[in-house]
Amino acid sequence: MIQIIANDIRKYNNFSNNIFLISEIDEFQSFDNYDITVIDISDNSLWYNDAGTIQSINQYMDLQTINSAIKKSEKSNIVIVFPQNIYYHYEHNNISGGYRKSKKIKDMKKSFIDILSTNLINMNLLNLNFGKSYSKIKNFNIKADFSFLNVTEKDIRIKADNGNDIVAIQKDKVVLTTLELNTEDEFMEFLKLIFPKSFDKSTNVPDWIEYINFYTDIKCKEGIDTIEQKIKELEKSKKELEKIMLKNSEYKSILYETGDVLSKQINNMLAEIFEYDISQFKDTYEEDGLIKLEDITFIIETKGLNNEISGRNVSDASNYLIIYEDKLEEEKIIENTRCLFFVAYERNKKVEERVKIKDRLEIIAKANNTLIVDTREFLKIFEDFLNKKIDKEEVKEIFKNSIGVLEYKQK
Repeated sequence: MIQIIANDIRKYNNFSNNIFLISEIDEFQSFDNYDITVIDISDNSLWYNDAGTIQSINQYMDLQTINSAIKKSEKSNIVIVFPQNIYYHYEHNNISGGYRKSKKIKDMKKSFIDILSTNLINMNLLNLNFGKSYSKIKNFNIKADFSFLNVTEKDIRIKADNGNDIVAIQKDKVVLTTLELNTEDEFMEFLKLIFPKSFDKSTNVPDWIEYINFYTDIKCKEGIDTIEQKIKELEKSKKELEKIMLKNSEYKSILYETGDVLSKQINNMLAEIFEYDISQFKDTYEEDGLIKLEDITFIIETKGLNNEISGRNVSDASNYLIIYEDKLEEEKIIENTRCLFFVAYERNKKVEERVKIKDRLEIIAKANNTLIVDTREFLKIFEDFLNKKIDKEEVKEIFKNSIGVLEYKQK
C-alpha cells in the first residue's frame, strides 16, 4: 500500500482506497507501515509565511516532523514531489486577512532551497533550473517547471524527453521529483518506474531467510560490512567537502548577488577578516554596513547592477559617508572615515567579459573620499586572506590607503 502525505488532501479524493492511504501533513502514519510514502509539497496552500521575509513557511514544524520520520524510516521507499512555479505568499495583513507580497518560486529559488534544507531534507549543493520540460512515462506526457542541477550521474532517476533536464533524482534514501503528478494513473506509472520491486508480484521473502548462511554468504557479508564502513567514511569526507564548497559558493555569490543578500554576504566576509561583531551594526544612517576600527571607520555600501557603474551610483554611495560625517560634526567627534563601495556590476555577465571601470568614476570617487571595490577584486583579497597570504592589518591598510578604484594584485 502507498501513503500520500499532503497539506490539502482534496486533490486525492478519487484515489483508490485499496491502494492509497491519504494522510494530512500533520496526521500521517509511520512510513514503515507502507511500501512507499509520497510527500507532496507541491500544493499552493503550503507556501505561505505570515512574516515579512521569504526565509520560512508557516508550517515549517510540519516539515521538520516529516524530516524526523524520513530519518527514522528503515523500510519505506520515499518520494518528495516538488511544487511547480507557484506563488509563495508572505507578509500577512492582519486587517484584510490577505498577504501583501508574493513571489514565484523561480524568483526565490535560493530561499526555497534554504527552506527545504533547514526543515525537510538537506539539499547540499543541489540547485533548481527554471524551464518547462516534458517526460513521457508510459502513456502520460508529464510536465515539470523545474529541473535539478549539480547532480551526479549515478543519482539521476529520470531525464525529460529533451535528454538534458533532470526531473527525478536519488538523494540519499529519498527520491526527489519536479514532475507535476496529478492523477492516480500518473502517480502509479511514476512509482512503478522508480520502485519496480514494490510492484513485483513474487512471494515476499520471509525475514528468517537472511539468518540461513549458504556457501559464501558469511564471507560476502564480512566483505559487505568492510565496504559499508569505507562508504561511511567516504560519505563523511564527502559531506565535509560539500560543506566547504557550499561556503565557497556563498563567498562567490558576491560576483552576482544584489540587494540585501549581497549586503549581508559582504558584511559577513568583512566581519570574518576584521574579527568584527557585525551584529552590533545598526542601520542608523541608512548605510549598508559600518566597521569601526581603532584608526579608521569604514562606511560600507553595496550594489548589484545589471549594467556598468554610473556616476550617480558612486555619488549615492558617498552620500552615506557625508551623512555620517555630518553627524560626527554635530556631536563634535573626530574620526578618520572612508566609504567602501562594493559593487557587482554587469553581474549577469561572466567576470572576464565585464568592462573596466571608467576613469571618470575614479575621479568622482576620489573627490568623495570613496573607494570603489569591484567584488571581483574583493574576492581575490578574501582568497589571499583565507590562504593566510595577507592578514587583517594588511587588508585594513589596503582599504585605508586606497582611494578611487581598488586594484589588487593577487599573491
